[in-house]
Amino acid sequence: MGTDSSASPSAFARLISGQTFGLAQTYWTFYLLWAAMFFVAGSLLVAERNWPPYVALLAVTVGWSFVLLTLVKRYYVGSDPGKALGRIGMLFLLLNLTNALATFSFI
Repeated sequence: MGTDSSASPSAFARLISGQTFGLAQTYWTFYLLWAAMFFVAGSLLVAERNWPPYVALLAVTVGWSFVLLTLVKRYYVGSDPGKALGRIGMLFLLLNLTNALATFSFI
C-alpha cells in the first residue's frame, strides 16, 4: 500500500486553500472567530487589570493576522495579489485596533 500522489487533498487542505467555502469566506471566518475570542478574553483580562496576559493576547492576535495574510497570499489566484493583500491587511489592522480599544471599555 504505497502513497498515491494523485490522491485528493484532505478536508483540511481543501478548507485552507478555499476550495470548500471560498477563500474570502474561509479567512474572514477564521479572523472573526479569533476576534470574538480575543474580545471576550481581552475584556475579562482588562476588567481584572491583568496586563501581561492581555499584552500577550494582543501579540498573538497580530501574529494570527500575519498567519492569515500569509495563507491568503499562498492561495490567492487573482490578477493582483498585492492589491488584495494590502486591502485585507489594512482591514485586519483597523479591526484589530477597534477590537483592542473596545476591550478597554471594561476598565
